Amino acid sequence: MAVTVDDLPTHGPLPPGLTRLGIATQMIGAPRKHAAPGVYGFVNGAQLVNAPENAAILRAWADAGLRFGNHTFSHLDLTRSTVAEFVADIERNERALAEWSPAHARKYFRYPYLHEGDVPGKRDAVRQWLAGHGYTIAQVTVYFSDWAWNDAYGRCLARDDRAAIAHLKTMFIDTAMGQLKWAQVVSERLIGRQIKHILLLHVGAFTALMLDDLLSAYRAAGMTLIGLEAAVQDPAYARNPNAVWAGERTFLQQLVEAGTAEVSSLKILVDDLATRCR
Repeated sequence: MAVTVDDLPTHGPLPPGLTRLGIATQMIGAPRKHAAPGVYGFVNGAQLVNAPENAAILRAWADAGLRFGNHTFSHLDLTRSTVAEFVADIERNERALAEWSPAHARKYFRYPYLHEGDVPGKRDAVRQWLAGHGYTIAQVTVYFSDWAWNDAYGRCLARDDRAAIAHLKTMFIDTAMGQLKWAQVVSERLIGRQIKHILLLHVGAFTALMLDDLLSAYRAAGMTLIGLEAAVQDPAYARNPNAVWAGERTFLQQLVEAGTAEVSSLKILVDDLATRCR
């Protein structure tokens, strides 16, 4: 499994008593502890326009030997934009990333919201542009809406509700392992083997707090941590589902063209988290 992190340099609200750099530093420490190679952070350069101090986060990421991918400049939603607007936002982010990535670094792209186009022409045009400009799409096979815990964690932290935080931690790991199992079962059924999985996380406070435990749980379940460069070489990623949709889909959900039950279960979970520590 390759570890990838979206929305650098920051994601979600800042809980009381924490700093953005402190969250990122904690998140950087876990892959280092577990010797996870080739960890990529997908950057939205627009975040630095109004908060240039967050460049320190990207500096810390680079100094730790972690790498960067393109997530568009402004986290643009392809469903809500034209091809020209979307491509221009990718190109603008290239200029923002130039300071942090070597000139000849491999180029990886992650669609914001995992939205790859709601109509065939739009989807195909962006794919063709990415391929023509040397990008590899960083797909996702393991995802459990890790960002959804951050709001509840902030509220519980503000109230020093340790019992609720302990419950959030249990929910987080249980949900993560359940989604991993789903991905493993679907991979076996669709591909006949385990794909080289790609994990999507976000650079939020609760994910940073839990990342060490999460990677330990994955390793205890038999997962080997690999780099994104190795994961994308899996021939399964050459498959083109050639389907469009309006919402979020992981690569495996794309292949089956039916993730309704899984998406619904995560929505119920997100709604439940929204009520925690009110």
